[in-house]
Amino acid sequence: MKTTEEQQRLISGWLRSGMPRSVLEVRVQGTWNLKPAAASSLIGAVQTQISDSISRIERPEFLALQMERLETLAVKAQEEGNLAVALGCFKELHALARLHGS
Repeated sequence: MKTTEEQQRLISGWLRSGMPRSVLEVRVQGTWNLKPAAASSLIGAVQTQISDSISRIERPEFLALQMERLETLAVKAQEEGNLAVALGCFKELHALARLHGS
């Protein structure tokens, strides 16, 4: 299934936010009035595009992307009062920062 730029941008953002696959499928179905198989196919196409772009990314860019994702997750966890997850994210951020320096 061919994806539009808007679909790719929205689905990519939802994937990067850590949205569970089942919730993502329901959201995609509702947003674009798709059947479950079409929604799953669309999500798979976006995941393939993300995977392809990650395979071409350089180490510093990859670390920055991962750190951005962890920071987003940490903020969301703090807002929801899940401090254990936030702490885990900050520990991972610290470990990635050490990798960036090496």
